[in-house]
Formats: sequence, C-alpha cells, structure tokens
Amino acid sequence: MGDGSLSQEEIDALLMGADDMGGGGADPFAGMGGGAPMGGGGSLSPAELEILTDGFNDAMKVAGSQLSAFLDNKSVLIQCTGMDEADVGALAKQIQPNSIVVSSSMGSAKTAYVFPVDLARRIAMIMMGESSEPAELNDAHLSTITEIINNLGSSLSNSLGGRFNDNLMPSAPDAKKYNGPGDVPQFGDSKVIRISYNFNIEGFPSARMVQYIDYNAMARWGKSQSGSSSSAGAQAASFDLDFGMPAGGGGGAPKGVPINPVNFPSLQQSASATAALPPNLQLLLDVQMVLTVELGRTKKYVKDILGLGEGSIIELDKLAGEPVDLLVNGKLIAKGEVVVIDENFGVRVTDIVGPAERLSKMSGG
Repeated sequence: MGDGSLSQEEIDALLMGADDMGGGGADPFAGMGGGAPMGGGGSLSPAELEILTDGFNDAMKVAGSQLSAFLDNKSVLIQCTGMDEADVGALAKQIQPNSIVVSSSMGSAKTAYVFPVDLARRIAMIMMGESSEPAELNDAHLSTITEIINNLGSSLSNSLGGRFNDNLMPSAPDAKKYNGPGDVPQFGDSKVIRISYNFNIEGFPSARMVQYIDYNAMARWGKSQSGSSSSAGAQAASFDLDFGMPAGGGGGAPKGVPINPVNFPSLQQSASATAALPPNLQLLLDVQMVLTVELGRTKKYVKDILGLGEGSIIELDKLAGEPVDLLVNGKLIAKGEVVVIDENFGVRVTDIVGPAERLSKMSGG
C-alpha cells in the first residue's frame, strides 16, 4: 500500500508469528525456514556466490529497463539483495498465501518467480490501464504477470546465457495464485538457490520479488566463471611481467611501449575496405551479430492484445513508404527500403544513421 499501512497479508503474517516483517525493511521472504547459509558444507564458495550475484544483478538491471515499455514507460529497477540456498521441501513454509507463483525454466534449469500480491496487483493495474489496483486477481490479471515474466525471463536468459556460456532458452511461464503446499513449484533438484530482489517501479513503493533456481545449475554456472576468472588473473599477471610492469601495478604505460588510440572505421566505408582495417579490429570480424529489420512499433494494453484474432489489423507508427530501420544488437545503425530478391525479402540501405540520431533514438527522442 502507498500510505504506509500494513496490507491484510502482512497482518496475517504477523498474527501467524512469522518474523519476515522484522529488521526494518528486511526481505519479507527471508527467515521463513529452510534457508541455509552459503559457503560451507558443499555449498557455493564465496567467490562463486559473488560471481552469481554480480551476474544476476547486471542481468536484472537490463531486464528492468526493458520492462519499462510494458509498464507505461515508468522507470523499473530490479536489484539483487540476497542469495542463499533452501531445501525444496521447505518452500511450502516460505511462500506466503495469495502470492503469485510463476514457474518457468532457463534451459534445463527449473526456475520460479514469487510476487507478493501487492506487487502483482500493481503490475496488473499499470499494464491493463486501470485506475486502481484490482481487489482480486482474475485470469486476465494473471496473464499480465505471465507477460512480464515472459519478457523478463527472455532478457535474463540472453544476458546470463552469454555470461555463463550456456544455452538458457526460456520456456513459456505459467502463473497461478499460491493457496497451499499443492501449489509449490516443481524443481529438478532437492535444493534450490533463492534470490531476493528489490522491485522498484517509478512512483510506487519498493516491493520484493523472489526467484528460485535449481541448485545444480547455479553451481555449474558459478564454477565455470570462477575457473575462468582465475585463468584471466594469471594471464593478466603474465602480461604485466612481459611488458615490465612494476609489481604494484604502478599506473601509466610501461616504459618504451607506445599507447595508440583505437581508430574505428566509419560505417560508410565499403566492404572492400576490410582488408585495410587495423589489426585490433580485424580480430572481431568473425564475431556474429544480430541484424534486425524493423517495420514499425506500437503499444497495446493487454486487454487489446487478448482481443486479437485472425484478420485483426494492427496499426504501426510508420507511414506507408517510410524507410524501415536496421538495428544491430538492438541499436539503430541505418535505414533502408524493402526489396524483393527472387522469392525473399531484402533491404536496400539508403541512409547510414549518424551519431546524433543514434543518441536521440537511444534516449527516446
């Protein structure tokens, strides 16, 4: 609630003797039994835990910025506040009644997101364009939470898949209200990692969200990066010795080694110019990037999307005959016109977008 008063769920938790409301704003999902400290007895090491925390924190920041488009362009910030392990058998005591549980997967790893009912109502209100939070969450409201997790999970899988070098293709999420032990999400391991987040939507009080993930998957990701970090550190030390860097790091360039700035070629250069590229850029020539041609965009409320059917027409923000946008990894680089090559569509580049326009697009101008 926005007036600082306790919700009915929080009052019920206090009456049941749960200690999740203590600690002056501590994680309301913590202290409900089943959790175990990290770093001992076969658990993740402190280094692995730090790697995972940093990875999920960075990925959630990206996901939060992308969710802004679904939440009326309000700023969204999702921050990791804690990570520990729990037994799957204890989850029934950890998840509060009436919470919204969304089950999904990231590759072979099972995962579940738990929203407190107040946060779920808030998201449903914004996405459906309602003037107040719904008193009860119906199937249409649950579909908005599913859509949020569908996009959040895709962003999370893309970010973490590259970071941990794993195929984390997400599955379709399934949302339901938690009424008791029968609604506990299913996992592939007997233990899970529990991640707590602060979920901040511009103009609303901060709320908490919890994510559970199969323990073995998290351990595998942490160990893979822990080993690569050690190797990178050894290579960095070897580099310093080869170039005569002082033991303490020192700062500045090593004596006798000239430091030149990297000069990137203009996008307006032709493909034949690749042979003359500087060596430091030639190393990247075989890196694949995603090139997307965007015809146009629009925004719809969930209620409008649910009403779509065969023959429905969606009006986009592009005028007929207007150039289409070419994006590389989501960044606008050029404009072009649609052509047909044999039986396939193609795009003829008509304009390379300058830095000023790229910055304007990125800032929403």
